[in-house]
Amino acid sequence: MKWLLALLALVSAQAGALTLTTEDYPPFNFSTDGGKTMTGSASDVMNEVLKRTGIKATMSLLPWERAYKAAQDDKDTCVFSATRTEAREKLFKWVGPLASDSWTLYAKPDSTITAKSLDDVKQYTIGGYQGDAKAIFLKGKGLKVDETMKDEQNVKKLDAGRIDLWAASSSVGPWVAKNNNVKIKPIVSFQDVQLYAACNLGMADADIAKMNDAVKAIKSDGTLDKFTKAYQ
Repeated sequence: MKWLLALLALVSAQAGALTLTTEDYPPFNFSTDGGKTMTGSASDVMNEVLKRTGIKATMSLLPWERAYKAAQDDKDTCVFSATRTEAREKLFKWVGPLASDSWTLYAKPDSTITAKSLDDVKQYTIGGYQGDAKAIFLKGKGLKVDETMKDEQNVKKLDAGRIDLWAASSSVGPWVAKNNNVKIKPIVSFQDVQLYAACNLGMADADIAKMNDAVKAIKSDGTLDKFTKAYQ
């Protein structure tokens, strides 16, 4: 009977726990052990939020579209690092910002493409990946986006000349390129963004407020800057 009561208590505790979903998106969130543990600047912020609030959570590494859908469909689930956009605003409750970034178009080093704005690249094919805010934004502007399942595939396609440009984060793009032994050069930055944890609308407002208060404290005491600099 004692083991049954202990099991029921464990199941009950787990049922009330927060589920955090994320993708492989270095330097903000990534894993070096197959998804057993997560690291990166945004992951460190989220772990610090949990530590300071006492909120229990599990963290899962998933493909982006699955991670994003889980946060939409499942109670007490958040996805990070999600770009907070107007189109997504009413779909989630938001915790953050966990990090700041900018969206940039990259080309091969020998490319002759030049641009001052997105108007200058309408004739080119741009690499993006499915469900990503950058790809959605560019398609909304009428640009030609060739989408893949994973962003890492885009840097390889760029290197092979199968796309003209690659839409990537100014932090993530150089990281991914370096780890794939590909050289790239920035052509134009087209949007400054902030990254958040996007939480299911069923999340308790009190928990959202508690987590946002923790983010503010992490920022004000310099911990957020420490996490960011650790991955630069």
